[in-house]
Amino acid sequence: MAKLAERLTGSSKQNLLSTIDRGDVIRMKLTPEEGITPKNEGDDSRNKYFIVLGKTNDGKLIGFVVINSQINNNLSEPLQQLHYPLAVSKYAFLLKNRYADCGELKEITLENFTDRYNCRSFGKIDEEDLRLITEAVISSPKETKKNLRKFGLIE
Repeated sequence: MAKLAERLTGSSKQNLLSTIDRGDVIRMKLTPEEGITPKNEGDDSRNKYFIVLGKTNDGKLIGFVVINSQINNNLSEPLQQLHYPLAVSKYAFLLKNRYADCGELKEITLENFTDRYNCRSFGKIDEEDLRLITEAVISSPKETKKNLRKFGLIE
């Protein structure tokens, strides 16, 4: 059976991307190309939940933050403080309490996204949480104004 990406033309890929919105929570395999370190030796990817925060104007990149099951204690204190709690009581699709890592905006190309996307979004982050997550990303010492502008997070 052909993969979704093999069935999509350039315009179909753009149409697929147009259905992905800010606040959508998606789970897919992410790789070092997206800034994700595989968990086990020999692996080349890792399944991760992430929250879409924006797209580039040309639609070729999606900006997102990853969702982790715990705060990474190897990070500096300022970056640890940029983990936004997501309660399972509010977001049952997460199955347990988790954290949005707002310390670094990650990105995935349209090609990689369409190649790995299985046409399933898990849920959506509500507007208030999305606003607070976005503000946390904007305040991160790791982010540049250029990168934040690229995904429409600042003017």
